[in-house]
Amino acid sequence: MKFGGTCLGTEDTLRKTARVIKAEGDDKIVVVSAASGVTNSLKELISKPMQESEIDDFLLRLRLRHVDLLPKRNGASRKEALEMIEKKITKLDRLLYGVMYTEELTPRTSDLILSAGERLGAIIVAARLSHLKLDAVPMETDALGLVTNNQHLNAVANLSECEKNLKPTLESAVKRGILPVVTGFFGITKNGHVSTFGRSGTDYSASVIAHSMKSGPIEIWKDVDGFMSADPKMVKNAFLLDRLSYEEAAELAYFGAQVLHPRAVQPARLRGIEIVVKNLYYPKSPGTVVGNSRATRKDVIKSVSYVPKVATLKIYDTGAGYKSGFLSDISTCLTKEGINLFSATTSQTCVAVIINESDASAAKKAMKAHIAGVGESFEIEEGRALVCAVGEGLGHSKGVAARVFKAVASKDVNVELISAGASTVAYHFTVDHKDLRKTVTEIHKEFFGYV
Repeated sequence: MKFGGTCLGTEDTLRKTARVIKAEGDDKIVVVSAASGVTNSLKELISKPMQESEIDDFLLRLRLRHVDLLPKRNGASRKEALEMIEKKITKLDRLLYGVMYTEELTPRTSDLILSAGERLGAIIVAARLSHLKLDAVPMETDALGLVTNNQHLNAVANLSECEKNLKPTLESAVKRGILPVVTGFFGITKNGHVSTFGRSGTDYSASVIAHSMKSGPIEIWKDVDGFMSADPKMVKNAFLLDRLSYEEAAELAYFGAQVLHPRAVQPARLRGIEIVVKNLYYPKSPGTVVGNSRATRKDVIKSVSYVPKVATLKIYDTGAGYKSGFLSDISTCLTKEGINLFSATTSQTCVAVIINESDASAAKKAMKAHIAGVGESFEIEEGRALVCAVGEGLGHSKGVAARVFKAVASKDVNVELISAGASTVAYHFTVDHKDLRKTVTEIHKEFFGYV
C-alpha cells in the first residue's frame, strides 16, 4: 500500500490513511511519501545560497509540522516518534550547514537531503498506526538495501539485488506480526550513497518492493479516483477508466497524467502484479486497475493526456541523417544539463526534440556551447503543448490516427511534430499551447461522443 504526500498532509488525511491501512487486514507493507510540500520546500531551500537564519527557520517549521502531525495523546509511541524526529532534524541541520559553509551541492548530497521528507513521513505514519494498536515500525530503504544504479536524482533499481536484500527482512517482519512502514522515493547505490527516483518516485519504490516480495496487488492511494478518459479540469464529462494495460498506463503517466510514476509499471509487469489506483476520500471506489491487457475493442482510444508547456528544439545540419552518432551527440549534450527528452524526430537536415519549456533556457545555453560539435545551427520554439492519445491496439487498427487528426483539423488546429509507431498504444504530437484545450476536447468528443 503506497500513500502519496497528500495522504500525509493534514491531521484529517492522516486519520483517513491510518483507518484505510487498519481496515486492509494482515500481511501488508506500507510505503510512504513525504508529507505534501516537504520535498518541494527542501528543493527550493537548497536551490540557492543559504543563510544561517534561513536554515534555522526552515528546520523549526519542519520540526513543528511533523510534531503536530503525531497523535496528540502522550504515550510510548509518541515519545519514541519525537526522539526519532529530533534525530532526523539534527542530521538534516548538519547537512544543510555543511552545504552552506562549503558552498558546494553535489547530486549525491542533494539526494541525501531530499530523502529527509520520506524519513520523517514514515515516522509519523508508523506513530499513527501504533496509536491504533498496530505493531508498526518505520523502515528506511537505504538500510533495507533497495539497491540502485549511480544515477543520482533519477535512479533505477537493481531488481535482483533488491529481491535478495528486501525479501528476507520484510517477510520476516510481516510473519512476526510487524507492519513495516517503508520510506519511498529513494534507495542506495552499491557504494553506499542515497539515490532518489525523481518526482512521484514512491510509486516506483512500492513497485520495486512488490517485485522483490513476489506479491501484490500494489495499491496506490491518492486524492483522485484513478486514470480518467481526459483531464476533468479540461473535459467536464471525462470518466474513470476501470482498467488499463501496463503499456497504456505507462504512456499516460509519461505524457502528463499525474496519477502514477511512469517507471512504476515495469517491476510490476515483470511479475504480473496488478496496480490499483485508489482514492483516499472514497476508499470503496474500485479505482483503476493496471494489469495484463484484456482489451475487447481495439479501435477505441481510452484516454487523451497532455503536457501543457513544452518547447521544440531543432538542430540543423546538412546530411544529419547520414551522420553516425548525430542524435547521440545531441542527447548527451542535453543530458549533461539534466534535460529530459520527451521525443525526437529526424530528417536529412534536422533533428527535432521535445523538451520541457522550463528547460528551454538551459537547452539554449548548452547548444550555444556545443553547436560546432553537434550541428550547424539550432532554434527553439516555445509555447507548445504535447498531446498524447492512448489505447490498446491503436497501432494495429486502421483509421484511428485519421480520426484523431481529422478531429483536430476540424478546429483549425495545426499539428506540428508527430510521433507514431514507436508505441503500439499511443500517438503523440505537438500543437500551439493556445490550441491545447480544443485539441483535447475535440479528440474526446470524436471517440466518446461528448465533452
